[in-house]
Amino acid sequence: MCAAYDASETIYALSSGSGKAGVAVIRISGGKAPELLLTLTSAKPIPRVAQLTRIMHPQTQDTVDRGIAIWFPAPRSFTGEDCLELQVHGSIAVVADICKMLSKIPGVRLADPGEFSRRALENGKIDLIDAEALADLIDAETSAQRKLAQCSLEGQLRTFADRSRALIIELLADIEVGLDFSDEVDPSFLGLERIEATLREIENNLLEAESNYGIVERIRDGLTVVIAGPPNAGKSSLLNVLARRDAAIVSEYAGTTRDLIEVRLDLGGLPVNVIDTAGVRFTCDPVESEGVRRTLAKAEAADLILWLSPLGETELGCPGDLAGGNVWQVRTKADLCRSKAEPVNSDQPVLVISARTGYQMDVLIEALKNFAKLNMSLEGSVVIANERQRQSIVAARVAISAARVPNLPLEVVAEELRRAAFSLECLLGKIGIEDVLDDLFARFCVGK
Repeated sequence: MCAAYDASETIYALSSGSGKAGVAVIRISGGKAPELLLTLTSAKPIPRVAQLTRIMHPQTQDTVDRGIAIWFPAPRSFTGEDCLELQVHGSIAVVADICKMLSKIPGVRLADPGEFSRRALENGKIDLIDAEALADLIDAETSAQRKLAQCSLEGQLRTFADRSRALIIELLADIEVGLDFSDEVDPSFLGLERIEATLREIENNLLEAESNYGIVERIRDGLTVVIAGPPNAGKSSLLNVLARRDAAIVSEYAGTTRDLIEVRLDLGGLPVNVIDTAGVRFTCDPVESEGVRRTLAKAEAADLILWLSPLGETELGCPGDLAGGNVWQVRTKADLCRSKAEPVNSDQPVLVISARTGYQMDVLIEALKNFAKLNMSLEGSVVIANERQRQSIVAARVAISAARVPNLPLEVVAEELRRAAFSLECLLGKIGIEDVLDDLFARFCVGK
């Protein structure tokens, strides 16, 4: 875990993936980087120019490899320090020998996880929001998660917080002038109606940003879709088709699935967690009963329930406890039924599919994609990327709301505005961040 760094130490790490590859990138940052450029390579200290060079042993001058050296003098580098980047052949032996050479040079050591990014933060090259966005970008598994991290990197939240804080500071300055010079300043100077209108605008903006966090959680953690229904309705078969592998056991015997089986899918670039569940029925079997209980509990918390029942058989309706959520009626085993017509007595749309033959599976998958897009759209919205950021937004909103209480003394209003400004400064990472840095950078890989 990376503590506040020692600026006298020079660090290095393999920044590209480990193992054999076409090219490997070794990153070096710190005070000894200029010296290492001259002793390890035949390149000249020309800033930000890729130079083909020999990579040499500093004592014997033996050639270890031929590659590219790029020199980034401070402060125009990722970390804000002198940096050297070596692009060498991705041979395990080449990388190991270069790292071994570096480790034996006094004052040079292997970087801790996230230490390059932490040095960038310490040197003002990035802020806390940027660092959190980099962590999210590294962890991104889908296009939607990548776009979410990119929104933070582009400074959308920072701009929003800076603008809100600037408005608060401006109001606070006016109020404090009125308080300090109450005998000399005309009360109309304060423009109480203007103050109220501005506070209302800030509070509404903060509330809107806060309300988007549920969508952010879905994008990060995935939309939850539960496949439920009576035994032998084809739930496990549907899961296997969606997962494109045998994730669940399929059997003609009722009660085969007794526990929850979860598969994470990428549907149109959006993360979706599809969960197969135990068949819902009354049973005296205590193990199967527990499976039914877990099914109902998981379905209640789901974003979408696919309620399956075989076409041509008497339909077992969705339990009343689940009817209030998003429930799609899906009639299965269409390949076993002569008529594939949808039931006409249903009060909601019904999908008819066959997992065995693929009948209308494309229709179901497209419907799931559209549902995911609808429930994960953040177009034009301020993106709060994590719980730390959400709590700062909430604290600022609560303080603004407290400042809007009618007939509140101006001294109290000023104090609430200070609280709001402090919360936004915490959001931006300007103050009160030391307790989160170690946990944050521990998530990074070595070399980032």
